[in-house]
Parts: sequence; C-alpha cells; structure tokens
Amino acid sequence: MKTAVILGAGQMGRAVLELLNTNRYRIAAVGDNDTARHDAAAEPPVMAVEEALLCTPDLVLITVMGTERAAMLERQARDAGYAGQILKLHELRELLDVRGRTVQLASQRIREQEIPGAAAELGVYRGDTARLINLFLPDRKLYLFDTFEGFDERDLKESFTSPNRFTDTSAEMVLGRLPHPEKAVVRKGYFPETAAGLEEKRFAFVSLDPDLYAPVLAGLRYFYPRLNPGGMIVLHDYNNQQFPGAHQAVEDFEAENGKLLLVPLADLHGSCVIVKPF
Repeated sequence: MKTAVILGAGQMGRAVLELLNTNRYRIAAVGDNDTARHDAAAEPPVMAVEEALLCTPDLVLITVMGTERAAMLERQARDAGYAGQILKLHELRELLDVRGRTVQLASQRIREQEIPGAAAELGVYRGDTARLINLFLPDRKLYLFDTFEGFDERDLKESFTSPNRFTDTSAEMVLGRLPHPEKAVVRKGYFPETAAGLEEKRFAFVSLDPDLYAPVLAGLRYFYPRLNPGGMIVLHDYNNQQFPGAHQAVEDFEAENGKLLLVPLADLHGSCVIVKPF
C-alpha cells in the first residue's frame, strides 16, 4: 500500500481524508503551518509540514484552496527535499465537479419522470449552480433568491463567518452567465421575505446553498412543502464542518416534520439530496 501526506488540515483536508481510497493509500500524516491545528494524538497525526514530509510519502496532496496558497505549500515541500508526486486539490476541483454532475443527473431524472414545477436556488452567489440548473432545465422558470451582497447580519448570530464573504457578486453578473436568462426571476433581498407572492408556486428542483442555519431552515420550511412528488432539493454543506448550521437545520426540520428521504453525497462540501416521495 502506498502512503500519502496531506498538506492543509482545514475543511478540505478533512474532506479528502474521508474520500481517500484506503485500499490504495494510507495517510501517514497531515502537515499544516498553523501550530494551533497540530495534534500528535489525532489519526492521522497533524504536525508541521517539514515533519510530515519526513514520513517519505509516495504522494503529497495539497488541500488548501487558492493558487497562491497551494503554490506556497508546494515550494515549501520542495525546499524540504521532497521530490515525489504532488497533487493540488484546487486543480482537481476545477476538473471534477460532483455536485454539478449531481444537478445534471437530477435534472435528467426530473425530465424523464415529467415532474412538474419550477426550479429555484436559495444562495446563488456568482451563479455556478444556477447556470447548470438553467442549462439542464431550460424549459423551467428559475427563481433566484439571494441578497447578492453577502450574508445578512440577522443570520450571522450563530456563526463566526465574516459578513464580508460572498459579496463579490451581483444579480446582473449572474444573469449574464445564464444560457437562458429569460427564464430567470431574481428575488433579491432577505429570504423568506423575498418569497412573498409565490405561496402557490410549486417546485421540481431546488438548490439550497445559503450556508448558515437560519436561511437553511427557512429554505426547508418554505420549499419542501411546495416540492412536487418526485422533486428534489440539493442541499449544500449538510456534512460540512465549516458550516455546521446546515446539518443542524435539517435535524430541526425533521424534528418538526418527520424524517426526510435524504441521501448524503461524497463531494468535498458534504452535500445531500432530499427527495419528495411519490
């Protein structure tokens, strides 16, 4: 069995640990420059980058996001004398998209089963998923719910997330990315206030990606009762340690309404698919 070392002990590093093919690779150690993350008792142990590389791995996986940070860790590994194979997660992520493929297959199923209803996304940001929904369900009205200005302060009470995250977007930019923008309806502002007037609307597909507890719970409360049988909700961050509020919101919704037909996905952000039974 080959050995590997992960460089980067954050959310992506933990996700890679769970996705690794343990029939082929054993993680000898995790290296990180943040000493607060070091834990010799962990499995695998978390230590300084140079110390982790002393394990002489067959492969180094750099799991930090961002070109500059990944390049810095690569230089650090080479300067420490490591001459073997290095894979950078952010490059693989640009090539492989589990959630995008899930949206495609779910949309195909909805078309084949002729599930009626509109499509929607709560938490649009720059429109990566909205573009896919619009592409794969071109005949459906697509409702886009977002502040388009980052997190609302009312939702940050349970989170240490910066209010300045996800502010580099606009409704106009998102619409410009859509293949069928005439099908899109922008609902800008605070959800669920922005859903006013859509009480009778029914849905076949919903992307739920607002990250935080309050809007995820509000999204489930609003969309699930309006989901047609056979319809699906793709929920981002269900098993994401960076945004644990999403998982808690599902648990609280189930406590209110009963268990959901939910399938966790093995993508890097811990998404899941919720299906409305026939």
